[in-house]
Amino acid sequence: MTMTISDFLNLPNFSDLNLLAGENGLDRELTNVTVVDTPDGTNWLNGGEFVITTAYMLHEEKDLLEFLQVLHEKQAAGVGIKENRYITTIPEAALKMADELNLPLISVPEAYPFVDIINPVLTQIISRQSLLLTQANKIHKEFLGLAINNNSVPEILKTLSSIIRIPCAFIDTHFRNIFFSDESSSLMQKLQDADMESITSEFLEQYDYYTVANKNEQFGFLLFEKGCLQMQENGNMQTALEYASIVLILHIQVQIANQQMAEKYKASFLEDLLTNNVKTDVEIHNRARLYGWDFTNGGLAAVVDINNIKKYFTDHLDSNTNRMLEEATEIIFRHSIQEMHQMFPQSKYFRQSDLIVFIISMPEDSREGLPEQLEQTFRRLQSRLKMVSPFTITLGIGQYYENIRDISKSYSEARVAINLGYSLQWFDRILFYNRLGLYRLLAPVMNSPESEELCIQYIQPLEDYDRKYHGELLPTLQEILQNGWNLKESAAGLYIHYNSIKYRYSKICKVLNLDLADHNNRSLVEIAMKLYLLKHKPESN
Repeated sequence: MTMTISDFLNLPNFSDLNLLAGENGLDRELTNVTVVDTPDGTNWLNGGEFVITTAYMLHEEKDLLEFLQVLHEKQAAGVGIKENRYITTIPEAALKMADELNLPLISVPEAYPFVDIINPVLTQIISRQSLLLTQANKIHKEFLGLAINNNSVPEILKTLSSIIRIPCAFIDTHFRNIFFSDESSSLMQKLQDADMESITSEFLEQYDYYTVANKNEQFGFLLFEKGCLQMQENGNMQTALEYASIVLILHIQVQIANQQMAEKYKASFLEDLLTNNVKTDVEIHNRARLYGWDFTNGGLAAVVDINNIKKYFTDHLDSNTNRMLEEATEIIFRHSIQEMHQMFPQSKYFRQSDLIVFIISMPEDSREGLPEQLEQTFRRLQSRLKMVSPFTITLGIGQYYENIRDISKSYSEARVAINLGYSLQWFDRILFYNRLGLYRLLAPVMNSPESEELCIQYIQPLEDYDRKYHGELLPTLQEILQNGWNLKESAAGLYIHYNSIKYRYSKICKVLNLDLADHNNRSLVEIAMKLYLLKHKPESN
C-alpha cells in the first residue's frame, strides 16, 4: 500500500495544489518530501522524493529545464514549485519537458509553509508503512505456521489466495504435479489436464507467474490469470508471494529428503537381495511388504550396462569430461527406467555407477512371452538412445527363479552375460544367459592351466603361421566354425573362391596335424577357439 503522487494530491489538505504537467507520472511512488533551494541540492536525492522548491536558484529558463532533467535522472517522484515567489509563470518549455518526462509538476501557492506539506505527507507515508509492516508480520506468522506444521501445497495456495484475493495454481516441476487454491476456479479448468512437457516459456507467457526458486534450483511456478497481479492494489502482494515461495520450497525439500531416505532404504533392500545378503524368505517378504512390493512369484534380473563408459572415466580425468559422462549416464538410466516401466510397471531397479539392475517378477502364466517382451523393450530403448546418447548399452538377462531368494543367481548370470559380451565384443545387444550355450560353461574355466594348454595346442600354431607367413588361417578357421564347418558358406562369408577355402582348410589341418573330419577333433578345436576368444578379446575401434 505505497503512496503515489496521485494519493498525495487527493489528500484533503492539498486542494489548493494544482497539477500543471506530467499527468502520466501520477502513479510514481512517493517515499519522502524534501526541499531543494540550492544549486547542489539534487546531489542528495535518493529517488522517490517529492521535491519542493521556491526556484530561488533557477534564474533562467535553461536552469529550470536542467533542474527538471536532473530530477528525472534522480528518479524523483515529482516537483512542487512555489509560484509568484521567484517565478511568476512556469515557461511553456518546462511544462512540455515535464510531460515528456512524465514528471508531475505541481504549482504550490506562495502562502503554503513547507512544513504544512512535509508533515501531512510524512505522516501518511509512515502510517502506510506501519500498516504494511503490520500486514507483513501477519503474513509472516501465517506462512510460518504453514511451514512448521508441514501443511499441504493446496493449503499453502489457499492461504496465499486469501491474502492476495485471487485464485492461483502451483506447477511443481520437481515432482511434476499441478496444485490449485480453488478447484472451481477457471485456472483449474485450464490447467488440470496440462502436460508437464508443455510447460515452456511460451506456455507461461499466457499467465501471470512467479518463479519459485532458490539460488541453486528451480522448483516450479505460481500461476495466476493473465493481468490479475497487475490489477491488484495489494501492497503486500510481493511479501505474500515471497513467503509462499519460501514455504513451498521448504515443503518440496522435505518431500525430496523423505523420498531420498525411502529410496535409500529400498536400494539397500534390493542390494541385499542381489548380493544374497538375506537370511530367510520371511525377512525378504516382510521387508518387501514395507514398500508395497510382492515377490511371491520369484523373478529375474535384467542388467543395463553402458558399454565402455568406465574406460572413458579412466582415460579422461578432467572435471568437464566427467560431468559430461555423469549426465550421459543419467540420461541412459532415465530412458531405461521409462522403457522398463512401460513394459513391466511393477519392476524394481537398483542403480550402480555404470549399470542399472531391474528385478522383474510376474505370475507363471504370464511368463511365456517374457523373452519377447524383453527384446521389444531393448529395441525401443536402443532406438531412443541413438537419438540422445553417444553410448550403446548391453542388456544382460539372467534366468527366472521361482524363489526370489535366488535372484542373486539371476543377477550373477546377467553379469556373466555382460562380461562375456565384453570378451567377445558383443555390444549394443541383448544377451540372455540361457542362450549363451557353451560360452557360459567355459567362462568359469577360461583362465585355468587346462584352458591355456588347449589354446597352445590348437590355436597358437595357426597364430604363429599367420605371423610368419602373413597368412589368414586363424580368421579362416573362425569363419568355418561360425558356419558349422560348411566350406561353401564360409567361402561366401570371406568373399573368396571355394577352391581357396579348400586350400586353406587343408593347410589348417596340416599346421595343426589334425584330421578335422573327425568329430572329436572338431569339438576340441571349437572349444579351443571359444576359449581363445574369451581370453583374447579383439581391440575395440
